Amino acid sequence: MPEACPQLSVVIPTLGRPILVRTLESLLAADGSEALEIIVAGRLPEGGVLDALRALQQGHPQLQHLPVHFDKGDSSEKKNAGFRASRADIVAFIDDDVIVAKNWPQKIAEPFRDPAVGLVSGPSLVPSDITLMGRLAGVALASKASGYVAERYLAGGTAPREVKWSRLIGCNMAYRKSVLADIGGFDPAFWPGEEMIASFRATQRGQKLIFHPGAYLYHYPRSSLSGYARQMWGYGATRIRLMRAGVEFEPTTVIPALWVFALLVLGVAALFSALGLWLLIASLAAYLAVAVLITVDKVLETRRMQDALMLPLVPLTHLSYGLAQWVEIFRPGRDLSVKKG
Repeated sequence: MPEACPQLSVVIPTLGRPILVRTLESLLAADGSEALEIIVAGRLPEGGVLDALRALQQGHPQLQHLPVHFDKGDSSEKKNAGFRASRADIVAFIDDDVIVAKNWPQKIAEPFRDPAVGLVSGPSLVPSDITLMGRLAGVALASKASGYVAERYLAGGTAPREVKWSRLIGCNMAYRKSVLADIGGFDPAFWPGEEMIASFRATQRGQKLIFHPGAYLYHYPRSSLSGYARQMWGYGATRIRLMRAGVEFEPTTVIPALWVFALLVLGVAALFSALGLWLLIASLAAYLAVAVLITVDKVLETRRMQDALMLPLVPLTHLSYGLAQWVEIFRPGRDLSVKKG
């Protein structure tokens, strides 16, 4: 008898982080895992992670490994290699540092019952077993400091809803394979953000994007200040690249760049006049007040006093994001991809 076609293909582009093993274990323990096709895309060094993957393959033939590596556009190209090797009509993409909910396969595929749906995304929640810095990074991303992006990191009810292209989250998304083929896969010129340009192109073709709060997973955010700052830098630079590529302009996404510019102008003015100095002090005081309110609001929501430590991450978020936007305007096209090995 011919081998049955999987109901869902799950592609995991990887840099070989040890937590990949936990990601795979969570998928294999999920409901309906026997109907999944799991594709790990990325070169792994000999040793721990590769040995563990091979051991899992012994009892799970639906798990396969594509040992690919690309000098440019690595993240996009790994996704492309995975989706081209996949056999299911629906292809999901998750990061190699997530733990999926037990019913995630069912929930991420559910909205595709509607033939008008071409993309589905779900929330990325902060796990409980995480370092303090990792938790603070996740909490900051899920706060009002991140604007509408915070929606991606909150479950926010149970009913699936149609959302704009920019509400998709790359670590938890699924496409009809035919839609992904139609738009040419993921653009290697974008990272982070290959999922955003793909989402924009798909929705421009009339495909619905559904956000399903029930299709959640737990994502382990950056566990260092420098890692978090680099993440925000990548987001800021990518936003300018997206606008350059012709996506819909969203005014709130350039507020950090305008804030950085205003601080620079007031800083220069403060060198030459008392009025400039007072305006600079007043603007910083106003910003600090807003940052405190954002932090208090999040602490009241989570009911964890330690989350008040996210306060310094609010200006770090906006400075990294805003500076990156200006750098991308004047020095476009820098390679932002993460490389390992």
